[in-house]
Amino acid sequence: MIINFDPTQPDALSITEFCKTQKISQSIFYRLRHRATNESAAALHPQSRAPREPARKYGPEVINELVKIRQKLKKDGWDYGPKTIHYEATINEDTFPGGKIPSIATIGRLLASVGHVDRNPRKRPQSSYVPFARSTAMAQWQLDAFEYRTAKNQLITVYQLIDDASRFDVGSPAFQRHENSQDAQEVLVHVIAEYGTPQEVLSDNSKAFNQLRSGRFGSVEIFLASKGSMPITGLPGRPTTQGKNERSHRTLQRFLTANKPQDLADMQRLLKRYREHYNKQRPHQSLNQATPQAAWELLKHTPPTEPIH
Repeated sequence: MIINFDPTQPDALSITEFCKTQKISQSIFYRLRHRATNESAAALHPQSRAPREPARKYGPEVINELVKIRQKLKKDGWDYGPKTIHYEATINEDTFPGGKIPSIATIGRLLASVGHVDRNPRKRPQSSYVPFARSTAMAQWQLDAFEYRTAKNQLITVYQLIDDASRFDVGSPAFQRHENSQDAQEVLVHVIAEYGTPQEVLSDNSKAFNQLRSGRFGSVEIFLASKGSMPITGLPGRPTTQGKNERSHRTLQRFLTANKPQDLADMQRLLKRYREHYNKQRPHQSLNQATPQAAWELLKHTPPTEPIH
């Protein structure tokens, strides 16, 4: 009846009235009419619900290769989730078994099937966060530090400077004493000489970095102002303001724990290797899987300003 119905005939019902009499929706009416135009009598039969492209089945050689990549990443101290594994497999696609790399979701499913997945507690959904980031490189750097004990029980302080827009690690030097303004200023002197002056430098309220909330001008603030960079801080007790740097600490600490630095010289060697991999090879999820080096080179750079009085 739907196929043969002709609303142009004299005294014929309208399509709306016809659908009401047959107790069907207009979407069903037009869908069947469209099928009848393209398929003729085949429109009288239900369409197959089988997927047009059957799910690909991967053999044990593919799963073994994925596990091998995951174990290597974990041993070297890098992230080893499905996205990172997929990226590493893509680099050597020519030698991957079968020549077809599974999707990120399939990699997670295959690893879970052989028990190679770390169970994580339910996390807050990403959509609930309100991310913020500068739109240009050199608009803001984030400065922070953490302490780390070597295999020989030496206390090392590692300073990290991250570009807010590109996540580029502009500097990660180490010093064999507690966090202090002298070392922090030395870090800034070296990095600014290499890359130029950022518009702002964001830090926490450590006295080694910024003393403005205490009503004083520290040596770091004076140096930055002389270069035309505004020193700013996050709110006290709100480390999420410096979230990009806090997250980079976790990546670096995992790398150091996997490689077990023995002393300061060994630490400096590992930090150089870390920056090379982090900036140029490791895909960053917040950059749509681009590397920080690629983002640093593609983004517009904020020009330097005059010294601040």
